[in-house]
Amino acid sequence: MSALFEPSLSAGLPGADVLAADLDDAGLAATACVKRIKAGETLYVEGEAAPYCYQVVSGVVKEYNTLEDGRRQVADFYGVGELFGISEVAEQLHTAEAITNCVVRCYPRDAFIRTIARSPRLSRHFLNTLMSRLHRARERMVMLGRMSALQRISVFLIRLSKEQATREDVHFAMNRQDIADHLGLTIETVCRALTDLKKRGVITMKSARYFSIPKLHALEHIAGGAQNPNRLH
Repeated sequence: MSALFEPSLSAGLPGADVLAADLDDAGLAATACVKRIKAGETLYVEGEAAPYCYQVVSGVVKEYNTLEDGRRQVADFYGVGELFGISEVAEQLHTAEAITNCVVRCYPRDAFIRTIARSPRLSRHFLNTLMSRLHRARERMVMLGRMSALQRISVFLIRLSKEQATREDVHFAMNRQDIADHLGLTIETVCRALTDLKKRGVITMKSARYFSIPKLHALEHIAGGAQNPNRLH
């Protein structure tokens, strides 16, 4: 697979856990509050004031935008240790919603930025986090612009496997509609692509929420476009 499409996450962005520990060591934890949000509950809404930066302590969160016609575009998913809601402006750029029951740490934005700026170590870790996030956004831009439906699904499955550091019983925290809204597909296309990969023996699924990858190289070849058997739209 091309390096451009190599999934970069493994249980969160590289350095996310280190960054979180360093924030605690710097005393920022004393200024933070902790929120518990239930699955389906909204943490913040696009256009609202953005006084906090957030970190997932447990669970999975999605950020999305709602288009004028009512459709959603899921920008990204965030798991344990990941920072999100970091906006360069004073308003939230997305809506954040819990996919599962979540615990989220909320850092006051101004205190967060001051703490990062005072510490070269924190600044380095934070820059690595932002660069990894930028890399992920670039991957997704190319995916939406150039990849077939089957390629997009394959890349997404590899990413989940990398995040969870396993090829066995990889968990879908998100539902099929979330996946479709993230990959720019319809839910029907997502389901057809998964069925196609199962028929090929590239993946197996013991339930709708868990999959395994017995043929990783085959999945990587499909993701990289080495073969283009897809007729899905």
